Amino acid sequence: MEDRCKVIAVTNQKGGVAKTTTTVDLGVALARLGLKVCLIDSDPQSSLSKSCKVSDDPDLLDVTLSELMEYEMTGEDKDYLI
Repeated sequence: MEDRCKVIAVTNQKGGVAKTTTTVDLGVALARLGLKVCLIDSDPQSSLSKSCKVSDDPDLLDVTLSELMEYEMTGEDKDYLI
């Protein structure tokens, strides 16, 4: 493979179509092949974070994707980003 980043998005508007399961399984399979994998959970229900045992309660995370996006849009420094 080339030394370039590949982006794979698993999306569907409908719920219950195995988006999270597919993402976890694909991430694990690629990691087992020795590839570096970054899984990003943009689901408001935090299903991927829960599946990967990152957090059972997304409200307890130090920084969320939403907060990082807000920072990028406003440029407003927050204590948790420093």
